[in-house]
Amino acid sequence: MGFYLHSDGIDVVLQIIQGAFSDICQLITLPEQSIEGRTCHALKIGTGGGTRTGVLFTGGAHARELVNPDLLVNWAYNVCTAYTNGTGLHFGPKFFDANTIRVIVEGLDVFVFPLINPDGREYVLNSDDMWRKNRNPNPGLPCPGVDINRNYDFLWSSIIGQTSNNSCSLEFHGTSTFSEPETRNVRSLLDTFPNIECMIDLHSFSELILFPWGDDESQTTDPSMNFQNPAFDGLRGVKGDTVYKEYIDAADQSHFVKVANRMRDAIAAVRGHRYTVEPAVGVYPASGIANDYGYSRHPTDGSKRKVFAYTLETAREFQPLEPEALQVIKEVSAGLVEFCNQCLCPVDILSSGIGRVARLDRMRAFRDRVMLAQPSGRRYVNLLETHTVEIIRLIAADANLRKAAIGVLQKLADVVVPARGASRTIPAGLLKATGELFKTAGRKASPKLKKTLATLQNELKFFKGQTAEGGLKKANARSK
Repeated sequence: MGFYLHSDGIDVVLQIIQGAFSDICQLITLPEQSIEGRTCHALKIGTGGGTRTGVLFTGGAHARELVNPDLLVNWAYNVCTAYTNGTGLHFGPKFFDANTIRVIVEGLDVFVFPLINPDGREYVLNSDDMWRKNRNPNPGLPCPGVDINRNYDFLWSSIIGQTSNNSCSLEFHGTSTFSEPETRNVRSLLDTFPNIECMIDLHSFSELILFPWGDDESQTTDPSMNFQNPAFDGLRGVKGDTVYKEYIDAADQSHFVKVANRMRDAIAAVRGHRYTVEPAVGVYPASGIANDYGYSRHPTDGSKRKVFAYTLETAREFQPLEPEALQVIKEVSAGLVEFCNQCLCPVDILSSGIGRVARLDRMRAFRDRVMLAQPSGRRYVNLLETHTVEIIRLIAADANLRKAAIGVLQKLADVVVPARGASRTIPAGLLKATGELFKTAGRKASPKLKKTLATLQNELKFFKGQTAEGGLKKANARSK
């Protein structure tokens, strides 16, 4: 295992990256030291400020899963180097050009917390190569260590599936929710940086891309059957039964799958390893895990932003030897770049030209409150997400197109989300400008995007003389 960095080595690399790329990197000292007194750091990669989407990568929660902390610091260094040098990134045959890297660094805030559990890693490297938990001595209990990925505040007391209240178990969930400094550090990042909307917790092994839920199988029809409803306590965690299935919004479920599939394809393009995409419960039911906690924060507290949180199970063993580890690092790095692509939002990219932050926040609220409540609105959001990467590339490469898009967005913000009250009637001038924007973008777009823009241009007629809500309703009626 001499290939893998020790805990202090991971921390030193983070500091080296920050020092070498101080114009785009910020070293974040996490508030909680580990049980053995180690200070933990994360790295924020991004230019400027504003309200851009945040992406969080975490790794090293389970001590014996050695490859992921090395992977994350390697990924951070390569992205920063490529951005600074104005070059792309090659991962074997998979290539991301310089513009893609530039848009990620300038359009997102990327947080890299590579080593959640430094004490456990040191114990693995020095004493027991199969140790999984942290090094909490658990005073008064027979065995040391807490499974970090059972300690989050999601059905923690339910002890579902592969979760235990026995300190001698590999899956011991701790003495209380967030009893461990390691999980409190992850929570601190989510609380301190509320713009985080996308999250991956890296684990090993099995070559899987997992998304919520992990406590039980999912359903999209009965919102009352959810993790907050005590009427279902004691009924969760049995796969294949009809007694309980965890509610998930159908649009969210579709988004989880779509993004995961694109990440899977990027990974497979490197050397052909095709990761399996499935809900976390597909591995086994469990409670208190990171991706369920991340995604549950918004339904638990509507003031918190929705976080699309994944678990990525890398590799085919806990500690691949160096040649294989380097291949794992390469293929998963491609997947992480693609994940960042999927987290980009054209509105965020243009936000520096929109003006007040409040406008952007209200536009997000309009998307969530109005558009996602209408079939036509959900279709428009889905089309935007489908073509996000190409749209961003177009506006990043063409200053005139960017200026026109900012102009339309400014006018649209004033119409659909005024400071108070319902949406105003959409002026004819805005519809005309939007149509011209679609035409201009269509001249440089791929055939697929060009077809989408032509369809959208034709559907602008539904919004003539209407509020945004009225136009969405007309679009619904016409599409039946």
